[in-house]
Amino acid sequence: MSDSLPTDAEKSRKPIELDPALLAELSEVTNDPDEVIDVAIRQWLQRRAIKEADNSRPLTMNPMVPPRGEWND
Repeated sequence: MSDSLPTDAEKSRKPIELDPALLAELSEVTNDPDEVIDVAIRQWLQRRAIKEADNSRPLTMNPMVPPRGEWND
């Protein structure tokens, strides 16, 4: 009965539609386009997480500029 259940690897695989021209270009560059797509998505998600973390930081105030004559004029 447990033979019919999908494994963890099979659960995580989802079919996606790609432009055939894009897939052909990837195939010219690498022997494993699946791995390239996986790495690209992971990098995109990391950049997105970093960007969201940057947006959540409070902005620091600029230091006040002393009035004219009290600074190096």
